Amino acid sequence: MTSLTDIQNTAFMAIGPSRIAALSLLALVQAPESADSSSAGDVLALSVQRISAAHDMLSSGLDTLLAECSYALPAELEAKRRACLEMLGPLHRAVTAADGTALAHVRAVPDLAALCLYRLEPAVSAFLKDMVQTLHQAQQLREEERDAQMRATITHAEGVGKNIKFISFNASIEAARIGDMGKGFAVIATEIRELSGKTQSLLEEMSSYLKH
Repeated sequence: MTSLTDIQNTAFMAIGPSRIAALSLLALVQAPESADSSSAGDVLALSVQRISAAHDMLSSGLDTLLAECSYALPAELEAKRRACLEMLGPLHRAVTAADGTALAHVRAVPDLAALCLYRLEPAVSAFLKDMVQTLHQAQQLREEERDAQMRATITHAEGVGKNIKFISFNASIEAARIGDMGKGFAVIATEIRELSGKTQSLLEEMSSYLKH
């Protein structure tokens, strides 16, 4: 089963590179006309891929992954996610333009330098930092609750096992009282008592693993 830690790592890998992609796009539009076009093309393609992956994760991917774990971001962190998505929007629309002139559309983004350097990068970094901390703590809490539930279940099962052992012991006594007619029942009662003892030992061993 996917954990919140797994989701945290997946989201980080999808969203984090958008910061480098934004700076790369800024560098491309500021580069002189004589720059190596083949190299620039590779950088542009990678930047487009990273911007698109981050936008997809921020817009719906993260919500979908979290929903599968029955978890939703706290209100403050959700607001930061929406802010990152809004800031990433102009770049995403530019690089996914249908006419194939992504760089020209990027160049036309208003206040491109300010967006890439002073708005998008700090916002994404702050969101990722808080997301990692929040999901890590939430996963730890879930694991602690799960362990507590397992210990409670084992404790209950231990109690049931003791009662079965006590009942089988009493059954052996009653079988002995009725003589030969109770021999078959006595054998069954003994087997139940032995099985109960083995089960009890197994439960105690499981409980000791959880306590360490």
